[in-house]
Amino acid sequence: MLSKADVIEAISDKHSLDLLKMVALTNFNIEIFRKESKISSKQYYFRMSRLRRVGIIKRKDGKYSLTSFGKIVYDAETMIEDAVRNYEKLKIIETLEVLAMPIR
Repeated sequence: MLSKADVIEAISDKHSLDLLKMVALTNFNIEIFRKESKISSKQYYFRMSRLRRVGIIKRKDGKYSLTSFGKIVYDAETMIEDAVRNYEKLKIIETLEVLAMPIR
């Protein structure tokens, strides 16, 4: 049975996240990815296998694409990425909210 930990583990490193993004956003090309990411064939196939095993991506006619589940995982990852990118702004908002609280 698939667990949250399995999914998080499958996307837990930069290269796996990059693979997820490339499958989601492009006509995935292994050679371009391997050249840009500088990972070995073994590392690439391990990560792709892990993404397939948890049901995030699928392969049909030699092409990779997101599964329905993978689209949800990708959307969640995008939301987390946005939150991380805006972390400092969010901290400022929190501080302002605390300062605006009435003193009792």
